[in-house]
Amino acid sequence: MHSITGKRFKVLACRSMWREVSLLASQSPNVCDVEFLPLGLHNDPPSLRQTLQEKIHATSPQKMSYQQEGLEFEYDYDAIVLAYGLCSNGTEGLSSKRYQLVIPRVHDCISLLLGSSELYHYYFEKYRGIYWYSSGWIEHSIQPSRERRELIYQIFKNKFGEENAAFLMQLEDNWQREYSRAIYISWGFSVDEKYCRFTQECAEFLGWEFEEVRGDTKLLSDLLRGAWDEERFLIVKPGEVIEASGDKNIFCKRCVVE
Repeated sequence: MHSITGKRFKVLACRSMWREVSLLASQSPNVCDVEFLPLGLHNDPPSLRQTLQEKIHATSPQKMSYQQEGLEFEYDYDAIVLAYGLCSNGTEGLSSKRYQLVIPRVHDCISLLLGSSELYHYYFEKYRGIYWYSSGWIEHSIQPSRERRELIYQIFKNKFGEENAAFLMQLEDNWQREYSRAIYISWGFSVDEKYCRFTQECAEFLGWEFEEVRGDTKLLSDLLRGAWDEERFLIVKPGEVIEASGDKNIFCKRCVVE
């Protein structure tokens, strides 16, 4: 392929960061072939691990042909980039026999959106019970809100009857009491104003405090630019395995796969 292009990365990302990853991939000096996976896989870590591993195994050199001229070109990836964190240990155990894997040293997408694990821990220590909102989570899931409550109530009512639905809604309300603050992560998108207002309305309905925080592009941008330092990113060579370190580094790597 043309020598003027940068490196080529296969990027696997959660759909919760569709806007952010798409924006930064378009600005990267590298060619980022991005594939978005369904939001919510982290709720079932084995499924997330299996899905990511299948995508990693399926990654291979890409061929392009021009039949009329009889020309065929092939290009390969320089790395598989994982726009994920530890995600409830859903990324632990991943490996590739052909490509190096790169993953940021964060617990989940919130740290990626905020720009660092340090800022995430700052808010975690400052406020107990934060429910995070972002453009992707609002667009691709049903965040705690008045409409979520009404939807769930109708589902329960249709399935179990009105009396049982009322009881089940008490359980729904119980887990929401574990939270006390809704924070919207703004990235300067055109939708941020209305999504921020929506988050504030959700907080008022649920009796939570509200806050808007400006996200930071640095960590996610460097991931896609290939600016990988050992402090913020784990680089796993072909055959090595991603492991959870259980400390502030979040990740480590272990012996070569047979």
